Amino acid sequence: MAVPEPGPGEVRVRVTSRPVNPSDLLFIKGRYGRRARFTTRPAAPAGGAAVSVAGFEGAGVVDALGPGTAGPPPGARVAVAADGTWQEYVCAPATAVLPVAERTPADTACQLTVNPFTAQLLLDDLGLRDGGTVLLTAGASAVSRMVAWLAHRRGVRCLAAVRRAGQLPALERGGAVPLLARTHADLAERVREATDGRGVDAALDAVGGTAGGAALRCVRPGGQFVSYGLLSGRPLPVPPETLLFRRVRVSGFWLPERLEQLRRQGAAGLRRLTDEVDTAVAAGLPGFEVAARYALGDHAKALDHAVRPRSTGKVLLTG
Repeated sequence: MAVPEPGPGEVRVRVTSRPVNPSDLLFIKGRYGRRARFTTRPAAPAGGAAVSVAGFEGAGVVDALGPGTAGPPPGARVAVAADGTWQEYVCAPATAVLPVAERTPADTACQLTVNPFTAQLLLDDLGLRDGGTVLLTAGASAVSRMVAWLAHRRGVRCLAAVRRAGQLPALERGGAVPLLARTHADLAERVREATDGRGVDAALDAVGGTAGGAALRCVRPGGQFVSYGLLSGRPLPVPPETLLFRRVRVSGFWLPERLEQLRRQGAAGLRRLTDEVDTAVAAGLPGFEVAARYALGDHAKALDHAVRPRSTGKVLLTG
């Protein structure tokens, strides 16, 4: 494919590293909010059908600026949030790139624009005060660990549900209260013990299905339940009684839409959010560990690795 030319207000980034996120896997499967269209690759730049390229974030260097663009100069290290980062070059609005300090490793830089922003906004939107309690499904995931770290600094307790005992020490070091729950009954019992039978003020669910339903039952009357992922691939059971009689507020969170809301409100909110994320990363925000690196051309092997059961750390596509 031809190297894309940046338009007005755009920068072209030569991407050198990209993570394989759950959202990328959903996109490839055709289950993401933005539909993938996989067709025959065009024989020439001017012919053939459009090709959808996976990947929503990455890191690299600015390669060129579009006409009239005020952005990081060519050669600057940046993280980029854009559709189609699983390729060598991507064009994106200058507002979608973040300058990256020289001390920031590429492994971290390529993961800056999705998970840290998700964790920060999830916690902000809950609006819990000091002493509040949040239940996290997929408690050892990168987002859950980031939420727990941020919440600990606000005086909010995060109960992180996991199924393997080996995951408990790292969660505790990160500020979470780890709950070993191999069954849904275990989860209910552990939450009752941790909250003196009161239930949690909120639950953040990345799983859906029966696991998400079990977390929903742990929310106290009048509490909040936020679905932000569908790792199980199964529908979330929401009994009407939960909404009517227990008055639990159930909502969904999708990062692109949430960021668009901030943009519509003006530049100040998005700038403040970016500063908060930068500060957290510099202070030691966890969740950037890497399980393996694969060359971009070895994407099939990378995908096989990313979907392995009990895989920990992020799989990266490099080069």
